[in-house]
Parts: sequence; C-alpha cells; structure tokens
Amino acid sequence: MIVNISTAVEKKVQEKELVKGCLQKNRKYQKILFEMYFKDMMAVCLRYTKDEDEANDVLQDGFIKVFEKLELYKGEGILKGWVYSIMVRTAIDHYRKQQREKRHLVFEDADGGPVEAEIEAQISAEELLDMIQRLPNLPRMVFNLFAIDGFSHREISEELGISEGTSKWYLCEARKALKKMIEIYYPVKLKIAYAR
Repeated sequence: MIVNISTAVEKKVQEKELVKGCLQKNRKYQKILFEMYFKDMMAVCLRYTKDEDEANDVLQDGFIKVFEKLELYKGEGILKGWVYSIMVRTAIDHYRKQQREKRHLVFEDADGGPVEAEIEAQISAEELLDMIQRLPNLPRMVFNLFAIDGFSHREISEELGISEGTSKWYLCEARKALKKMIEIYYPVKLKIAYAR
C-alpha cells in the first residue's frame, strides 16, 4: 500500500494548528473541531444511550471534556481517536452517574452465542442501532464496550465497577434480548435465513 506522506504530514500540521487554536480558546477553531467530529461522535453516543436526547447530553459533556483536557493531547496518534476515547469514557461516566444507587448481582455463567451472522447481514445498521438502544442500560453498555469497542471483560469490569462474571452475564443477556427482538420484529427474515 502506498501512503502519500505529504498528505499525512499536511493533515498532522492542520491537526496541530487546530489543537493550538482550540487551546487558545479561539471559538473558530473550537467550532471547526466540533463540526469535524460531530457526526462520528454522535454515532458513538447513540450506541451508549437510550435515545437521541440522552445522546446529545453525552455528546455535549464529551466535547466539554475534550476542550477542557485538550492540553493533555500530545499529538501522538490521531486526534479523532483521542476524541473518540473521551466520548466513550463520557458515556461510561454518564451511565455510572445514573446507576450509582443500583446494586449489581454476580453471575458466573455467561457463554451466550452471538446472533447468526446471516441474520445480522439482513438487518440494516439503523435497525440494529434501534434494537441496541432498546436494551436496558447495563446490558447496552456492556454490549457496546465488548462487541463494538473491543474492551475485554476485565476492562469492562474496571470501567463499570462490576465483576468480570457480571460483565459476561450482561453481555449474554444483551445477546439474548437482541436475538429475541430480531425474532419478534423480523420473523420473515429469520425464516429465510434458517431455510438456507
């Protein structure tokens, strides 16, 4: 694969200029950064919340954190990845804030199989996002962290303050709930997939 080094260097220079402008509290640069990452970061927030209003709250809190902590970004790696990690952490913080008073049970058995790949391929991304948003808070958080963002159960347990076994159980519950939603809402698609 051929990489255009001048384009990569140009992008890094533009990124540095953007970060510098934001650090100087220049509203123009802050607006550019916000608009540049809004769509992608909103998609992240939607995965972790139950609806668009809640996602907007998480997004707003996330961008506030981005601007407050931008001096911690050292220019290593891609700025978008750094912003993404702040959004995920903000969504986790939002969840924790909502769940502080709830107790969590520990379940050790959590070997739930994923929904069949054939069936998933027949469901649009929007339909799947809608189903994920219908999951209860904790199963939704665990599912997103594990299945989409690639966290291990150990990392999830540390982030959410639950045991690894509980993380596995919630992942299993999320998968079961998603499978049930698929069976209820898409029975024709299931019959086609199973008939093959």
